[in-house]
Amino acid sequence: MNRILKRLLGTKALGESGIGAIVISLVPKMGLMTAVCLIISLVLTRDLREIPGFLVGFVYACVCLCYLARTCADAAECKDIKKAKAMMVRCYLLRFFGLFMLGALALLTGIMSFVGILLPQLFPKILLSLDGLLRKKD
Repeated sequence: MNRILKRLLGTKALGESGIGAIVISLVPKMGLMTAVCLIISLVLTRDLREIPGFLVGFVYACVCLCYLARTCADAAECKDIKKAKAMMVRCYLLRFFGLFMLGALALLTGIMSFVGILLPQLFPKILLSLDGLLRKKD
């Protein structure tokens, strides 16, 4: 798993920025949170559409996290501030367009759960916020 993530992130993101290490540490925790939420959702709803929904949501969250890490590393190396801002805006718009399309697919076809797609997108923010709260102030 680490080899795949390192390959997706590239050498710039894994280098001196430290973003790669954060992403590599987040993915297993996100997987655990997704599994727990899937089990709770299956117990509460007894709907098997939750399984593909959470699976697609987790994979998309991991892809978005890797894409964001690569974009941040590229934007940090960019000398032109306007170009760096444009790169980050393009990254944001592309990630949310993909999420919108997956949500529309889930709602229109009914083959997977919309909540299962949406919920894993929140896990990186939750994990980073918890890490900031629990870390000792140095």
